Amino acid sequence: MSKESIKELLDKANSGLSLTLKEAEILFNVEGENFKKLLEVSLQIFFRKTGGKVRFYEKAFPPISITGYNCELNCKHCNKYYLKHMIPAENQEKLVNIGKILHKQGIKGILLSGGSRKDGVVPLNLFLDAIKTLKEKFNFFIEAHTGLIGYEDSKNLVKAGVDAMLPDVVGDAKTTMHVYGLNIKPTDYEKMLKDMKKAGVKNISPHICIGLDFGVIKGELKALEIVSKYPPSVLVLTILIPTIGTAMENVQPPKPEDVAKIVAIANLMLPKTPISLGCVRPGGVYRDVVDSLAIKAGVSSIAVPSKSALMEAEKLGLRVKRFKENMCCCAVNIEGVKF
Repeated sequence: MSKESIKELLDKANSGLSLTLKEAEILFNVEGENFKKLLEVSLQIFFRKTGGKVRFYEKAFPPISITGYNCELNCKHCNKYYLKHMIPAENQEKLVNIGKILHKQGIKGILLSGGSRKDGVVPLNLFLDAIKTLKEKFNFFIEAHTGLIGYEDSKNLVKAGVDAMLPDVVGDAKTTMHVYGLNIKPTDYEKMLKDMKKAGVKNISPHICIGLDFGVIKGELKALEIVSKYPPSVLVLTILIPTIGTAMENVQPPKPEDVAKIVAIANLMLPKTPISLGCVRPGGVYRDVVDSLAIKAGVSSIAVPSKSALMEAEKLGLRVKRFKENMCCCAVNIEGVKF
């Protein structure tokens, strides 16, 4: 595509007009000067969106697994590994007791998570009474990794006291089969977001994992298109971590430049939605490079930011708001924390 045509696309996005999936795919393939221009336009949108303020979240809410260390899927990118880093609470009594302990420690919010059933759903419906108790007794801000739930489950979780739902969105059916072993289509994720909106979920925070399919970019742009139809409270972008003990332990994560492109295109497709770089991403030098590029691309917030993120933000003259207490980027909107 000619430079003039690329410029027309960027001008269109910068004017507030929505991009089509095909146009997003064209922009994803830009290189050199056009890559720089893509980031520049995205940064302009960031300034209009946030007033030039970027948020750094240094500690997450404590994650609690309602299935302990068990999961029926054993996905190829995780294989139960990340459940080991959560607080196990396999029954409602244990969940409430953990809540008491965390409340005494001054914790204001929790993340309910866990392994999935074979249908891709985290069985939160078995913990509704405990969730209600946690909300009524401790007034926690309650986030939940839900999996692919429908209207009734969404409605019941809202009624119990869940403040924010954090569903994954995958834009490629072959990827969901290849990685999760599930026959889930992009339209199923679209229906899920529609059902959550209908159920009155105040904070919907879709998560898109960049490079989910063995480090290869496949359905990420389609996932952005799906999310753009139901603009959420915040969109969280995570990055595949090649994890020991999984089928992906030896793969390469996506190129930092590709991550930056997706951050930028997310800004272009969701010009009023905060874009957050989530805590799930590789560390080391890779994180330094990615964080710096994400700031250049106009990310609204970063979880557990590297020093390079702060340096880049200062270089660009951004106003940095740092949250050092336990707080999560996943369900905090641009206007501030909803406590």
